[in-house]
Amino acid sequence: MRSFQALLLAMLCCCLGSLACDRVNELKDRLLGSSTSGNDVDPELEAIRSLYESGDYEGALQRIASATDSDPNLAVAYYYRGLCYLAKTGEPDASAPLSPDEESSLEAFRRALSINPRHAPSNVGVGDLYARRVPAKPRRGNTENPDDPYVVALEAYQQAVTIDPTLPEAQHRFGLFLERTGQLAEAEQAYRAAADAAAVVPETAPDHYLAYGKFLAGPADRLDEALDQFELAQMFRQDDLSIQQEMAMVHARIGLRHFEKQEYMLAQSELEDAVGMFPDPNIPEAQKATDALNQLRSIRRR
Repeated sequence: MRSFQALLLAMLCCCLGSLACDRVNELKDRLLGSSTSGNDVDPELEAIRSLYESGDYEGALQRIASATDSDPNLAVAYYYRGLCYLAKTGEPDASAPLSPDEESSLEAFRRALSINPRHAPSNVGVGDLYARRVPAKPRRGNTENPDDPYVVALEAYQQAVTIDPTLPEAQHRFGLFLERTGQLAEAEQAYRAAADAAAVVPETAPDHYLAYGKFLAGPADRLDEALDQFELAQMFRQDDLSIQQEMAMVHARIGLRHFEKQEYMLAQSELEDAVGMFPDPNIPEAQKATDALNQLRSIRRR
């Protein structure tokens, strides 16, 4: 299987290499709000992005202040300001008003959108800010209050995916929100859209295949389809043990279900795959699969 995956990945890279590079540049272009083709990359925005992604939020905020002093209409700088304050907020108190950091985050995202109303990532930022205040349970009751965090988050995510339906992160964050609030059919559509949009971007494709696979293995309970997504993710990251573990856990669940139905040949095949695949044989799921396989072998020897 691994040799086949390696061959398929090599073929994919040969066929889609230039397309993947173009797609990476396209996604960066949408995020940074400036051309990233060739060498035309805004060094100031790249520096801000690098500081944010490294967790140096204060450093990023200082750089953002300098950038917006020079150019008050730099929407993407305000977007990163919103991200920095959002990252600094910690756990929200859903029963309290927005904290000062949350207020600063919201103000920054809204400033970015006032400059560029079609900056989808800033809408995602607003959605993420309010989604943290929405209980992780099926949504019921009155949704007419425009200030309800659920309503604000839903509208922000919807605006983001309407503006840019092929932005993977927008679809992914929308999917997480829909799953948390019990809208599983809609969540699946968003996860699938994220995976489709990222399909030729090696840097991000496996993350979205993995997220879609976890949804299929979890709330959707479609284990064979989940394995398909994990295998796609593994094509890009063949040595990623987290993907391997997800696959092992699904094989174990399939095997245990066959075992409970006394479908012993099918159970043995799946459990052997699982036991051979778990990176850590000592975790509970691996132990359970091993115990079931030993019991199955004992039954079949009788």
